[in-house]
Amino acid sequence: MKQMDCYWYISESLRPWEAAVVGTLARALLREGADVRAFSGGGTESLGIPGILSWHSLNATERALIVGTKGKLWHLWGAPPSWWKFIRFRSRTIHTRFDSSTAWKGHPTVLSATVCSSGETYIPPAFEVKMSWSAEEGKETFEEAQSPLFLLAGGKEDESFVFAESAAALSSLLRALDDAPDEEIKLLASGNCILVLPRPAPSLALLAAFAALMGVPSVAARSALMDEALGKDGYVHLTSENPEHVRTAFRSALGEGGRSASAYARRSVTDSFPPEKGAKKLKNLYLSLGGGEK
Repeated sequence: MKQMDCYWYISESLRPWEAAVVGTLARALLREGADVRAFSGGGTESLGIPGILSWHSLNATERALIVGTKGKLWHLWGAPPSWWKFIRFRSRTIHTRFDSSTAWKGHPTVLSATVCSSGETYIPPAFEVKMSWSAEEGKETFEEAQSPLFLLAGGKEDESFVFAESAAALSSLLRALDDAPDEEIKLLASGNCILVLPRPAPSLALLAAFAALMGVPSVAARSALMDEALGKDGYVHLTSENPEHVRTAFRSALGEGGRSASAYARRSVTDSFPPEKGAKKLKNLYLSLGGGEK
């Protein structure tokens, strides 16, 4: 097989856990022998992709040369930049989006089999156990130190008081992860918190998978997305947002229910989503679209 090559543009719109998935897939793809040439619209360090360049570090001539002449196959991750239309004019394109409000700007690919529709390609996400999200900071374990902090993601603002009151009733606190995702990721890395997902979405399911690898249990509404990401027994089920049901779920997450769900989820994520699985699917997709020859 001839060497396969593909240009990547990784949008600054990606949240930390989404960027981590992309970086893990890229490293696995490079190990498979692909020639991935990546550009980032945001930071590069958190992605951990060998040879990646910041798009903003390039001068105008370099950017124009790349947009106008480089690559027969491009893969866009996240929201498209303003110049993406010029890439689409002369190259074959693939698009992986993390927000359903973003219009498709290339062959559509998704990171969840549950939401994959006709005409879309499912790419298994990739996760790594060793994370670099400031895990040294606050190494308190789930069983130690003060009562774990509840991190709310994806909930409606006017409903957060129900979760805050339930956390307070158990001598804990609740914070909204959406307010400062970079800071809250550091809290996840400490292991001394519990993720709360009243309305699971594809991106939040990825977050829950990363949380599981860091020993953090999730409390979430039962959904096919969460079953796919963590396994049916990999999270504490939130049956409703009734205050009594929320307190019951939180109490379970603070005890044996949270520990057993977290352990189950960690095994499920590790077994179901090895990085080479997603890399091989990407490699085959690139070959089928002209990124190389069999």
